[in-house]
Amino acid sequence: MVYGKKWEILIGFLLEKFSLEKKGKVLGLFLGLGLFLIVPASAYEISFELTPGVMVPFLSAEKCYDPIGFDAFFDTGINVNKFMNLGLSLGGFVMPKKNFSELEKGVSPVMLFFPVGARVDFFGYPGSRFEVGGGLAFGVAVGINDVGGSIRSMVAPWYKAYGDFYVRLNPNLSLGLNVTWFNYQSTSWFGEPGLAGLSGGLSLKVKMDTEKIAHRLGVSVEQDDKVFPLIYSMYKENPFGTLYITNRESAEIKNVKVSFRADGFTSSDFMCGELGLIYKGQTVDVPLCADFSEKMMQFSESGDIPCEVVIEYELLGKKMKTIESVIISVYNRNQVRWMDPSILAAYIQPKASQVQELEKYLVGVGRNYLRSGLNRNLQFAMYLFEGMRLNGIECKPDNSTPYAEYHMDGELLDYIQYPFQTMLYKSGDVDDLGVLYMALLEAAGIESGFIPLKDDFIVLIDSKQAESKIGSMLDGTDRAIILDENVWIPVSMSTLKEGFVNSWYNAIHEIMQAAENDEDETIYMIQDGWSVYPPVTFQSGSGSVEKPLEAVLNAAVEIDMSRYITTEYGPQIAAIQYQIKEKGMSVELLNKLGLLYVRAGIYSSAIPVYEKAASMGSVAAMNNLGNICVVQLRYADAKLWYERALTLEPTNSTALKGLNRVLGHLED
Repeated sequence: MVYGKKWEILIGFLLEKFSLEKKGKVLGLFLGLGLFLIVPASAYEISFELTPGVMVPFLSAEKCYDPIGFDAFFDTGINVNKFMNLGLSLGGFVMPKKNFSELEKGVSPVMLFFPVGARVDFFGYPGSRFEVGGGLAFGVAVGINDVGGSIRSMVAPWYKAYGDFYVRLNPNLSLGLNVTWFNYQSTSWFGEPGLAGLSGGLSLKVKMDTEKIAHRLGVSVEQDDKVFPLIYSMYKENPFGTLYITNRESAEIKNVKVSFRADGFTSSDFMCGELGLIYKGQTVDVPLCADFSEKMMQFSESGDIPCEVVIEYELLGKKMKTIESVIISVYNRNQVRWMDPSILAAYIQPKASQVQELEKYLVGVGRNYLRSGLNRNLQFAMYLFEGMRLNGIECKPDNSTPYAEYHMDGELLDYIQYPFQTMLYKSGDVDDLGVLYMALLEAAGIESGFIPLKDDFIVLIDSKQAESKIGSMLDGTDRAIILDENVWIPVSMSTLKEGFVNSWYNAIHEIMQAAENDEDETIYMIQDGWSVYPPVTFQSGSGSVEKPLEAVLNAAVEIDMSRYITTEYGPQIAAIQYQIKEKGMSVELLNKLGLLYVRAGIYSSAIPVYEKAASMGSVAAMNNLGNICVVQLRYADAKLWYERALTLEPTNSTALKGLNRVLGHLED
């Protein structure tokens, strides 16, 4: 009952000293300072916190207070970044004096303190509904003591450190607990405090936005460049722009998943990125990728696509989803930049129906006239080249995007035809012709590459002939390019109308000239290019491809063959003939001469040479005569030659295999 009497005295004193008028002035001071904070915060989130509590002044220098006092703080703040507020802190303390019930009448039983200052507050969100925070505050405070009607006051510095734990009832209202360490100095910032201790209590926080909350997400797109349909499949791994996402919700959002889609133009909703947290008002960027479909190849002209950005996220634990519309720009399907010439590999479509139809016909004709002694890839390359020429396809520079200018500048937008377009239009710039020719080569299983020279486009043909055995194909390395110990044949696209051999020798001349002029001679392999730029699927829906007559095609290739044989084998044949003239006939020289004739496909000249060697007892010559008879489908004659060889060498493996083979044909 004694303790209850003490608090009756205290409450009576407070009611007497704080009239309605005085209470109004104090409240006005609090609200005025709070509104002062709002003025500069015209575009920010602001917060108001009311924290009533109980003060335990056990750290005070003088044990002059009752063990329990009361305090309340009204704090305001502006959210200046993701995790920090700056603002004002206003408070009041009612601290009962020690043994206040025994004081003389007229002496105040309490000390009053009114701190005013600035604060910095840090916060975070460990869970969807939880917020933790803490901070520091400092300023000046007025201490008031009424001693028998005589008011004594003292102004001194104060500071505090505090921590909060809130449960968010909604994005704007939170209720929590507060713990504060408070220090009011007597005369200086440090030293013996006039009031110090711990305070704890409830805390009510209200957040307000000075701008209207949209309750959605803002999305905008910034493209690095328009989308190239040519490489549409690459945009799953190579961003073509940036998505900017702004959180316009009433609180931070979590577990954000961002997808992109365009009706018909994408094969699926493609996940562009996942974000753990986006603070309220924060803008983040996400790489813009897409799973584009073949429909992109319908862009015969540049244009725009309406697209959607799908964003799934959590707002205070609730799953949300928003769909925002955006527009992306697209180039036409033929446009490309030469920043990386390997990108031409994407145009080369060996599986396109028109390419396969023409390749199968041309190679099929070549097979009917194939010379077993000559390099197969070289022969097929001749048939494909002459097939293009005889189909009426011509080299015509593109005046709007000329190759000579555009392939030298990686910033210019070039226009390159797909293989079927060159077949359809019957013409193209040198790079267009090169794309078609390489597509035909690759369809025939012949690896290809190219050298984009300053004024010409050189296609490289892999002969699959080892450099160590180049003598069986060429008279030296002067008319070939050696790559990885393999022989490659270059052909110029600017001289298509002059035939294969002229284009071959012209390419050699231009490559040598470029080397003398220190021009770029970088070689690009199609197989390597496909590893980065896969071929697109794009072809015409038109009917059958025009094809040259078989007789006309074969006649053109025969001209090439004659020139090739004369140039590459003529010097070697002449050299052996000279040795025979000087040294006389020998089995070794006759077999070498016969082999050259066979490699050149001149069987009519090879047969009498081998017959002469066979008459001198050469088993190798007999086997070669048997082989020639097989090629000419003269199986009975072949049988006689193999049997003659076995008479001299019964275990000769070549003769045994040959005889078994022709016996099978004879039985059929």
